[in-house]
Amino acid sequence: MAHGQDGSGDGVLARREVQEKRERLRVEFGSRLRVLFDLAGLSSREFALRYPAYKDSAIRFTYLPGKSLPPWDFLHDLLTEVTRRTDDPAAPQRRTELFTAYRQVLVDIGADARGSDQNSLLLRLLDGEEALRRLGEELAEVRVRENRLRTDLEEESRRARPSLSTGSQDRKHQLEEASRLLAERRNELVHRRGDLLTELDGCRARLVVLEEADGQGDLVPAGSGTGLHHTSPVPHDPPKHPTADPKKPGIRPGVLLIGGAVAVLLLAGGGAAVGIWATGAHDTTDQAVPSPTSVPSQPSAASTPATPTPIPTPTVSPPLPSPSPSPSPSAVPSDEAPDPPPAAVPVRWHGTLTLDDGSSTGIVTAAWSLDTVPPQRALAGDVGMTCRLSCDGSQFTGNAIVLWDGASPPRREQCVGLLNANPAQRSVNVPAGSTACFGTAAGRVGYFTPSGAAANGQGRLEATVWELP
Repeated sequence: MAHGQDGSGDGVLARREVQEKRERLRVEFGSRLRVLFDLAGLSSREFALRYPAYKDSAIRFTYLPGKSLPPWDFLHDLLTEVTRRTDDPAAPQRRTELFTAYRQVLVDIGADARGSDQNSLLLRLLDGEEALRRLGEELAEVRVRENRLRTDLEEESRRARPSLSTGSQDRKHQLEEASRLLAERRNELVHRRGDLLTELDGCRARLVVLEEADGQGDLVPAGSGTGLHHTSPVPHDPPKHPTADPKKPGIRPGVLLIGGAVAVLLLAGGGAAVGIWATGAHDTTDQAVPSPTSVPSQPSAASTPATPTPIPTPTVSPPLPSPSPSPSPSAVPSDEAPDPPPAAVPVRWHGTLTLDDGSSTGIVTAAWSLDTVPPQRALAGDVGMTCRLSCDGSQFTGNAIVLWDGASPPRREQCVGLLNANPAQRSVNVPAGSTACFGTAAGRVGYFTPSGAAANGQGRLEATVWELP
């Protein structure tokens, strides 16, 4: 009996030691984050303002104290700020060291790449990002070799024309066979990268659902750019439940869970989800919100009926004698006059975005999420490249994209009408210099104009996105 008790006590002590070790590792990693914030010259609040996908409270009370680990995207953005502020020549080395330390801490606190808990999902996302980087480097190498072989083949073809020697023909066939093998290898790498992107998107979606379902809120979703988790859409979803949200904040986790589920549906790519942001439902609901505010003003005016009654009689009497048919039409507009014209929706963000297939840099920027300010890079966002066998610099994908054929840039209401008339269109060819309207995961509307793909696998586009009305 005593031996059994000692064994049980040893087990409790061992578990406590493991827990203390994990807490110590998280605290040490939080100290690393403090150093990076100091190098970047940013406070947690300033960083959260620059990257709205991350909450200041989560940074201060969760990441920096070491209560939990942030996603790798958070560390990537923080390293970007360090490099931007300090022109750090050791940035690649610092990234490698941080990547290694971050992964080791995840493993030491129990993360498993085959697991399904939050830390395990973070580990899978981390390894997936690294695999994408390696695939990008290999793709770049294959394309360099393809270009070199193409040049050699053209040179050999010119030489073989005057002299049809057997040696020249054999050399030409060898080059052609090598080119064919390289093309097959390139296609295989592109397929693998596409499958990996799909897997990571699903992993990010599961992470968001887990976070919202558990209600922990201590882990900011990885992939600021997947468009799955935005802090801004939450205030705009309550119009669908006007009676519950404004009065009962206690059910907000349920609303957040619904928002996460809607985001997962958007990522999955169903045509039925298009109506959320393309139909202009936000326009009607947001216009219906000010109307209750105007209703209380009418009872206040009606509380003094004695004063208004003499005023309408002199005002109505002058217009009546001038034209006989005009009094009846004038009375009808008087009832419709209280409805003011809709106010112009301001621009939320305007700027230039860069898409990169990773062939030259090794870092893939496949898409952008434009619900945050500034926009966040994403694997599958609101506007992105179409990459199948290879990335097409003029083929774009997103939640909804429709080509605009007007001579001048479209207005917001024109984009709304265009998206409504072409629901479920998620991919379109937009040549350089042309313009296309798009819808975001949170219901915003915008347009973009690509400038064309560069030789290094990068492409730029100028984008504008409006606020929600």
